[in-house]
Amino acid sequence: SSLVKNTKYYWKVIATDPSGSKTSSLMNFTVSMTPEWSYETGDDVNEVAVSADGEYMVVASKDNKVYLFDRDGSTPLWSYSTGDRARSVDISADGEYIVAASEDQKVYLFDKDSSTPLWSYSTGGEARSISISADGEYIAAVSGSSVYLFDKDSSTPLWNHQTDYTPIEASISANGEFITVSATSGRIYLFDKDSSTPLWSSDTEGYVYS
Repeated sequence: SSLVKNTKYYWKVIATDPSGSKTSSLMNFTVSMTPEWSYETGDDVNEVAVSADGEYMVVASKDNKVYLFDRDGSTPLWSYSTGDRARSVDISADGEYIVAASEDQKVYLFDKDSSTPLWSYSTGGEARSISISADGEYIAAVSGSSVYLFDKDSSTPLWNHQTDYTPIEASISANGEFITVSATSGRIYLFDKDSSTPLWSSDTEGYVYS
């Protein structure tokens, strides 16, 4: 059978000389991983997200661009230039919808078939994180000192909430029902999609990165 990539294999050799003495040694090797392909953006990459079936990949880069790839090639299906560094991206489970947050103080929604945004929204502050539900229906984002929730059909937020501490990261459940947000000082918030009032908040003992 074929060897598995990135797996270490061991073997042992035992030799017997004419006097009957035996010697042995344990050796190993690792089957190296080789990328299917690679692509060089114009600057560091801030974030990568992949659709559930692995067909599509979206990239946020400090070169002020969002890139969409499919798994079969290193040539982007498209790229879009934001007004500043692209900070965060996410993609729906089926790869149909892509969201991006940028330091140009905007959040964006794209369809996979076009680099022209379906809509964008100006938050008035640096957009740091964005997350989309598995079905692509709901989008959570953090920017400045606020948390935003959108549905995909409108650039007008369903609601927004100003937090006590600067929000850093947003994540939305697969069904879009719940949103979690981490903030500076180690505070975590949980929201229900139907209300801008947190269900609860809790303080951890250290900074929460994700």
